[in-house]
Amino acid sequence: MAKSKSGGTRSYIRGKIGADVYSIGKDGKGAKQQVVRSLAEVVSNPQTALQMKGRMIMSTVMQTVSALSQIIDHSFDGLPTGQPSISEFISRNYALIKADVEAHPSANNVFGLNKYQEKGALGGAYIISNGKAAAIPFQRDGQQFTLAVVASAQSANASVQDLLNKMGLTVNDKFTLVMINDTVYGGPNGIFARFSFKENLDLTAKIATLGVANIFEVEENNGMSVSDYLTYSGGTFTLQGYTGAKSLGVITSVKTANGWEHSKTILENEGSVSWTSAVALPTYPVGSQRFLNGGDL
Repeated sequence: MAKSKSGGTRSYIRGKIGADVYSIGKDGKGAKQQVVRSLAEVVSNPQTALQMKGRMIMSTVMQTVSALSQIIDHSFDGLPTGQPSISEFISRNYALIKADVEAHPSANNVFGLNKYQEKGALGGAYIISNGKAAAIPFQRDGQQFTLAVVASAQSANASVQDLLNKMGLTVNDKFTLVMINDTVYGGPNGIFARFSFKENLDLTAKIATLGVANIFEVEENNGMSVSDYLTYSGGTFTLQGYTGAKSLGVITSVKTANGWEHSKTILENEGSVSWTSAVALPTYPVGSQRFLNGGDL
């Protein structure tokens, strides 16, 4: 299993994955850089198609690590925060992407595969957290997550306690919307919005009377407010994702006597998303496609 090591905002890995061995070296200026070598003892063609497939998958995973590092460095319960948690993310998702590519070599992939030297996470069905906490029973529709609190006719009478009961939370718990964002729409590649309940809430108060902005607080990284994300109407509570979100998921954080526990969360792809691994793989240099022989830098 490969192990990851962070430096600044970037993570590096060490160890064997497939036919490649990853290590950490230094460039000409003394800065850390990822080093990859083949396991083969004698290789007449050090850039085989199989090796390039592995590097495509690893490039894809590492771009997503960069986008989601503030989440995945502590979202796998039972592991120390930092490198062990990130390593778990890398290991699990490398296997998932590999299986996706092998099952769908030409179309209908559930992961966006990065082209050679392409920057940024594209999206996909990544497992981003794992733990014992129960997930909120949202229903997802495109970039929205909805939760029926009461029947529409009873909408005005639903209380904060009714909402907590439906969510399966207490006022001490939190939930976080995690999105892989297409930056053409603005905003960062990884968008995170963590919601918590305001202090001293009257749990008998009506949701419709208070309004969501007086029930929740949000900390997020895209310059949006509680009301941009959350609405309550017709007895339904809605969590709205960002316009550019390609893959979305909600992590529940439950406070226990032993610390915080998290839900197992796998990102879901927005409905219009479609990827093809056959587009990305041919961009990786194979065989003698070195720079002096016509290959790309």
